[in-house]
Amino acid sequence: MCGICGIFDITGKHLITSDMIDKMLVSIRHRGPDGSQSKILDGVGLGFNRLSFIDLDGGMQPLSNEDDTLHMICNGEIFNYRQLKAELCAKGHVFKTKTDVEVILHLYEEYGLDFPNKLNGQFAIALYDQREDTLLLVRDQIGIAPLFYTVSQGQLIFGSEIKAILECPHVDRKLNLKAVDQLMNYPGVVSPETFFDGIKSLRAGHLLVIKREQDIKDIEYWDLIYSAEEEEDKGEAYYVEKLREMMKDSIARRLVADVPVGFYVSGGLDSSVVACYIGKFLLDSYYSFSAEIGEADLDESRFQKIVKECVNSKHYSTKVGEDEIWKNLYDVVYHAESGLKESYDVAAYMLSSLVQNSPAKAVLTGQGSDEFFCGYVGYMVDLFREMQKGKMTKEECEINERLWGDPYFRYERNHPEIRKIHQTVYSDRIRGDIDKFSAFAESPINVDRVKGLSSQKRRSYIDYKLRLSDHLLTEHGDRMFFSHSVEGRHPFLDKDLLDFVATIPDKYKMNGAKEKYILKKAGEGIVPNEILRRRKFPFQAPGMSSMVKKAKGEIGFLSDSLIKKYDIFDVNKVNEMKKVYLADDFRLMGAYEIDYLLIVMTVTMLCERYNLTI
Repeated sequence: MCGICGIFDITGKHLITSDMIDKMLVSIRHRGPDGSQSKILDGVGLGFNRLSFIDLDGGMQPLSNEDDTLHMICNGEIFNYRQLKAELCAKGHVFKTKTDVEVILHLYEEYGLDFPNKLNGQFAIALYDQREDTLLLVRDQIGIAPLFYTVSQGQLIFGSEIKAILECPHVDRKLNLKAVDQLMNYPGVVSPETFFDGIKSLRAGHLLVIKREQDIKDIEYWDLIYSAEEEEDKGEAYYVEKLREMMKDSIARRLVADVPVGFYVSGGLDSSVVACYIGKFLLDSYYSFSAEIGEADLDESRFQKIVKECVNSKHYSTKVGEDEIWKNLYDVVYHAESGLKESYDVAAYMLSSLVQNSPAKAVLTGQGSDEFFCGYVGYMVDLFREMQKGKMTKEECEINERLWGDPYFRYERNHPEIRKIHQTVYSDRIRGDIDKFSAFAESPINVDRVKGLSSQKRRSYIDYKLRLSDHLLTEHGDRMFFSHSVEGRHPFLDKDLLDFVATIPDKYKMNGAKEKYILKKAGEGIVPNEILRRRKFPFQAPGMSSMVKKAKGEIGFLSDSLIKKYDIFDVNKVNEMKKVYLADDFRLMGAYEIDYLLIVMTVTMLCERYNLTI
C-alpha cells in the first residue's frame, strides 16, 4: 500500500501543475518512502508515493493501459490478482508489469463500473478514463484503505490523507462539529463525515464518478448483506472445517510479498488465531510484534509470551506506559487527523514504529473478528433485551427507532441520557446550535439494511459501519501503520471469508453466553488452550485520569485560555472534570465509560495542529 493524491479540474478552467501535486506528495511521504511519481494530463494531476511490496523494480505508478487512454494510481493490495491476471490474459489483455494492481486497469476495460466487485483486497483507487474524460474514485468493500476528497474553486481534490488536500491553499481549514458530536456518541467519526468541514471520506464499498460540468455520482457497489431469513443449518462440523479452510486461504493471500511480512501478537484470541495458523500451516520463519501495557491490570504480556513460544517467531516488543502515551499523543492526533476518545492509538503508533525498525514492512492483524463473531460486550447485553424494554423511555425508543430501525435496540448508550451530559460539556455557544450538527439528526447507517434482522446481525452490521471502517481501520489502523511506513493486512476482512461468515447461523457465533464460539472451535488444536479459554479482555491503554493526577491538573491543552480560544467546550465543566479526575479514588472503567477530558484535549490538539477555525 502507498499514498495517493490528485486534482481533477471539474470546470476545465484551471491549470494543474506538477508543483501542486508534488506539495501534496511531500505531506504524505511517510506513506510511501520508496519513491514518488506524478502524471499531469489536461486538467488532471495524479500523484503517487510508493511503499514497495510486489515487483520491486517495475511497480511504480501511475500505471497506464496498452494505448495510454487509462491512467491509475492505487493505494492497496489485490490479493486475488494472480487469478484475475490469468483470466484477463486469456481475454487478450497485455500487462506491462508484474505488480498486483495493474489488473485494475484491465478489469475496468472489461467490466466498466462493475470492476470493483471482481477485487478481493484492500484498495483506494483513482482511475482517469481519458476517452470519457472521467475520474473514478473507489474505496474497498470494508474500508481498509481510506480516501478523502473535497470540491474547492471548481477542483475536486483527493488524497489518502486529509493533510494532502490541505496543501491546496484555497481549501478551508474549519472544524466539522458534526464529527465532534459523532465522536461523543459513537466509537468515532462516520463516513462521509471527517473532522474537517467540507472534506469528505469516501464510504466503504462506494465509488465516485466525476465528469466535467456534471454532478458527482456516488455509487454503492457493495455492502455486507445479512439475510432476515433463518439460514440453512449445515451443522457445526461443516462451519468449523469451512472456517478453518477459508482462514488458511485468507492468511496465505496476505503473506504474498517480495519483502518480509510479520504479524501482531496482542495476547487475545483474534491475533493468536492468525499467528498460530501462520506457524502451523504457512511459514517456517517470521516476525512477530507486541505492545506491553505498563499498568499491571492492563498487561497481557503473559499471553503474548504463550503465543510467541507456540509459533517460535523472531519477536519484537515495546512497552507502553503512561509517559509514552502522553509523549506521543500530539503526534498521534496529527497522523489520525481526528479527535480521540481512547489513548490506545498511541500503542498502535508505537507498534508500527517497532515494525519499521525490523526487517518486516507489513503485518497481519486480528482486526475485524469482533464485529463478525460477536466479540463485544454489546452482544452479551442483547441476551437480556427483554429485560431492558421496560426500562426504556418513549424518547429513547423514538431515537433508537430512527437510528437503528428498532425502538428497543440500544447501541452502547442510552442516547437521551448521554445527550444531557454532552450539553454540559459543550460551550454555551455550541450548545445552542446542537440540533444543527447533532449525530442523532439522522441515522449514520442505511436503516433498511437492518430491518427484520436479529439483534446479533443488527449489531454486527452497525459495528461494521460505525466502529470498524472509520475508527479501527482508518484512524486507529491505516493512519498508525503508515505513520511509520508500515502496511496492515487483515485476514478476517477477506471478502470471500466475510461472504461465508454472513451465512453462519447466529447460534454458532454466540452459543448461549459463549462469544466467538465457532472461531474458538476452529482454533482447537492450533491455538493454545490458555488463549482459547481466556475471557474476553478489551485492549486498553491508560486514560486521562492518570495524566491529570500526574500533572496535578496543569495540562496545557486543557488550559482555560485554549478552551476559551476555540469555545467548543465549557471551560467551567472542563475544570470541574479535572477536579473529579484528580480524586484519589477516581478511575474510569476502561472501555465502558467515556473519557470526556481526552476528547476535549485531543479535539483541542487537532485544532491547534491544523490551525482550524470554528
